[in-house]
Amino acid sequence: MKPEDDPWLKNAHKNAELLDREIKNLSSLTGPIRENSPIITKYQDFWNKAKQITALFKELKPLAQSDRDLLWKQFNANCLEVKEIQKTGYGTLESLSQGHFDQIIKFTEMAQLPSGASVPEIHELVERGQALKNAGDLLGKFKQEMIAKHKKTCFDNIQKIRKTHDAAWELIKAGKPRQQSETEVRVRKNLEANYERYRKAASALENFQIGRGHIRTFLSSCDDPEKIAKATGQLAETELRIKDIEEGKRKLEKWIELDERILKGN
Repeated sequence: MKPEDDPWLKNAHKNAELLDREIKNLSSLTGPIRENSPIITKYQDFWNKAKQITALFKELKPLAQSDRDLLWKQFNANCLEVKEIQKTGYGTLESLSQGHFDQIIKFTEMAQLPSGASVPEIHELVERGQALKNAGDLLGKFKQEMIAKHKKTCFDNIQKIRKTHDAAWELIKAGKPRQQSETEVRVRKNLEANYERYRKAASALENFQIGRGHIRTFLSSCDDPEKIAKATGQLAETELRIKDIEEGKRKLEKWIELDERILKGN
């Protein structure tokens, strides 16, 4: 029997060609990743395809050992490349986050009221209030480029200083006794409710961000394409949940800021 007529060899060659085509398709998915194209699902698409190819390596029989070794080497090279890009990307995010963190903390330091002062001057409170607003605006603008621990520290500092500002405004208002209007009562109730919603949203966001960090850490050390594909899907779902919570927080921030301005104007 001629080699080309051997059924085993024919099937093995056919399976090797199929795997080769699939690995080339996988390679095409690394384009958006290498070029850092703004495609949300680029990592998930790659690892889903890698998962399918891993299954083919297990299922396709017969397959010559020499072909299998060569194809697995090509496949593994693609997976390692993307894994390193993901790992490096997270390191870049941490460095970028540090820059935003330093800028925000600088504004919170400017907003901090001097210790030991009983009742600050109104103009000083307004100036420091503007610095606090700048800190909050920057956190809202760059929070998607910051890691969880940096965002939490900035948020906690802003909230802590905001309380001291509110207390200072109360001291100033105490020198101007008057009966609360119906509008002020309503606004204060809205503020209390929105503060509570904001605290719950911030807590939920922190938990999801911590979860995202765990998934990223897992992806940076995992070599199993099937597990990577599953974790990448979980990461995508977590990112969407974080996005929803952040959008809700932005709305609450606007409502809170509006009500605070109303009270300070009374």
